[in-house]
Order: sequence, then structure tokens, then C-alpha cells
Amino acid sequence: MIPRVEGYCPVGCGQTLMLGAGGHVYCSYLACPEPTAVDEILHDREVEHVVTLTETDFTIRHPLRERLGDALLECHLHEHLRSLDGPPRKPGRYHAFQRGERWHWHEIEPA
Repeated sequence: MIPRVEGYCPVGCGQTLMLGAGGHVYCSYLACPEPTAVDEILHDREVEHVVTLTETDFTIRHPLRERLGDALLECHLHEHLRSLDGPPRKPGRYHAFQRGERWHWHEIEPA
């Protein structure tokens, strides 16, 4: 018997998670479009904000820890970036992290 895992498929299939070989978690619903989604999420090592800056805009990938409680709703990075006259750095992808009142930037890859 394959062990059931408590929780929900992140794609929306319901309580269909199972524990597979090597400890990998997957969705057992046969019609699931991404049965390995939860396993991929669990293996994502990113713990900082990932910000992609262009000359005129930005996107933010928030860390998963901000899904706990209301942390995502309380994140001020989007508000901070919108308040600037332009991008805080040259175009590219960056880790952004806050220490005190200041945001710090570490380039991941140039544009």
C-alpha cells in the first residue's frame, strides 16, 4: 500500500497526495496535469525574493515562507519598488532582502 500524505495537491485535485519512491510526493489523481508539482515545490531551494528588473518594470517571485499567515500581504517590496523613480539597479535578476528599513540587492544574472 502506498502511504497517503496529508495535504492538498497544489494544482487543485484535492486530498490526493501520496508518498512515492525515494520519499517523493506526488498527486495520485490520474487526470492531474502536474502530478509532481508538490514535489517540485518542496525541492525549490529559493528562500529570498527574486526580482526581475527591466528598464521600465519589474516582477517579484516571493519566497514560499510568505504564504504562511499574512506575510505575503504584508510584504512591502512591491510598494517600495513602485515608489522609486526608476529601477534600483540595472536590468537583470536579483535576490532582494530586507535588513532593517533597507532593501539589499544581489545580482543573480544580468539581463
